Amino acid sequence: MKTSIFIVAFMFSIGQLTAQTDSLKLTLPDAEQVFFQRNFVLLAQKFNINLAEAAVQQAKLWDNPNVLLEINAYNPTGNRIFPLTNPGGDINNPSGGAYNIQVQQVFNLAKNRSKLVALNQSNVALQMAAFQDLMGILRYQLAQTFGNLSSEQQQLQFLNLQRLQLENLLTGYRAELKLGVVAEYEVTRLELEQKNADTEIKNLLDQISQDEATLRILLANQGRTYYIPQIQNQQIILPSLLTLNEKALDNRTDLKVTEKQIAYAKQNLVYQQALATPRLTVGFDYQHFGSAYPFFYGLQAGIDLPIKNRNQGNIQAAKIGIEQSSQGQNIVRLQVSQDVNSGYEQLQHAQALRQNFSDDYLRRIEEVNLNARKNYAARTIDLVSFIDKIRAYKDAKLNQILLNNSVFQTQQQLNFVTNSKIF
Repeated sequence: MKTSIFIVAFMFSIGQLTAQTDSLKLTLPDAEQVFFQRNFVLLAQKFNINLAEAAVQQAKLWDNPNVLLEINAYNPTGNRIFPLTNPGGDINNPSGGAYNIQVQQVFNLAKNRSKLVALNQSNVALQMAAFQDLMGILRYQLAQTFGNLSSEQQQLQFLNLQRLQLENLLTGYRAELKLGVVAEYEVTRLELEQKNADTEIKNLLDQISQDEATLRILLANQGRTYYIPQIQNQQIILPSLLTLNEKALDNRTDLKVTEKQIAYAKQNLVYQQALATPRLTVGFDYQHFGSAYPFFYGLQAGIDLPIKNRNQGNIQAAKIGIEQSSQGQNIVRLQVSQDVNSGYEQLQHAQALRQNFSDDYLRRIEEVNLNARKNYAARTIDLVSFIDKIRAYKDAKLNQILLNNSVFQTQQQLNFVTNSKIF
C-alpha cells in the first residue's frame, strides 16, 4: 500500500514538474547557435574588445595645445587692484593694462603617438584572440553538459522502466503473500531492490536538475525550460594523429593568444624605448607691458634632459615580458601536443570498447532480463538468482548508455583540443 502511494506521489510530482516547465528537444548545433547569440559571459568578454578599440581611437588623438593667460592682479605704483587699463596712456611707464598670453604645444620627437596606436592595436588583436579562446572553452562546456544530460535522461528512462516492472512484480507477490504462496522475506527483498532503485532515480534527478540549470545558464535562459538533448551516435573515421596535431597547431585559440601576447610584448618594448626620448614643448609668448619692452613677442622651446631617467626600468621590464611570453608559448605548445595525444587515445579506447557491444550481445542481454522474469515467475530459479540476473542486465544497459556518452565526450574533447569541427 505504501509503495502504491509512493508511485502515485512520484508520478504526480513528475506531472507537476512537466506542467510548470516547457520541454524542448534540442540538437547540439541548435544549442550552439543560441549559445553564440545569448551567452552573457561571451557578451561581457566582447566588451574588452570594444574597450581596446576605444583605446586605439584615443591614442590617435594629438595632445591638446595649452593656453595661459596672465593679468596684473595688483599695481603697487598706483595702488590699484586688477589694473586692466592704462589711463595715462604712457607706454614706457604704464600704471595698468599689463597682461601675458602663452600658447604651447607638445611634440613627440620619437613618434610616441603612432607607437602607442600600434601598441593598442596589438591589444585589440590580443583581446580578440582571448574572446575566441573563451568561446571555445564555453562551447566545450556546452557540449559536455549536452552529452551528460542526454545520457542521464536515457538512464532515467531505463531506470523508471525497471522500477515499473519491479513494482508490477511486487504487486503480484504481495497478493500471493496474503494467500501464503510466497515467503515474506521474498517480498521484503524485492522491496529493498525497489528502494535502491528509488535512491538511484532520486540521485539521477538531482544530477539532471544541476545539468539542466547549467545548460540554461549557458543558453541564457531565465525560465525553467526542460531541455531534451537529441544526439545521433555516428561512426566517423578518426583522422590520423599527425593530422589532428597539425589542426591543433593551426587552430588552437590559446596558442593564438600566446602569439598575440608576444606581439604585444614586442610592441610594448618599442613604445617604452620611444618614451626614453623626451617630448619637445614649443610655445608662443606675448607680453603686454609685462617685459623689457611694452609689446614683447617671444618664442618658447622646452625639453626634459634625460640625464638619469631614460625609462631604463620600463624598457628592461618590456624585454623580460617578451621572454616571459615566449616561454608561455612553449608551455602551451607542449600542452597542445599532449592534449591531442591524450584525446586521441581516449577516443580509440572508447570506440574499441563500444564495438564489443555487438547486436548479438545486446540481443542476449535482453534475453537475460526476459528469461529471468519468466523463470522467477515460474519458480524455476530462486530469488537470489533472479536479483543477480536483473542487476547484471541493468549494469549492462547502463554501461551501454555510459559508453555511448564516453564516445561522444571524447569526440567533443578532440573537437576542443584541435579547435576544429572533426565530429
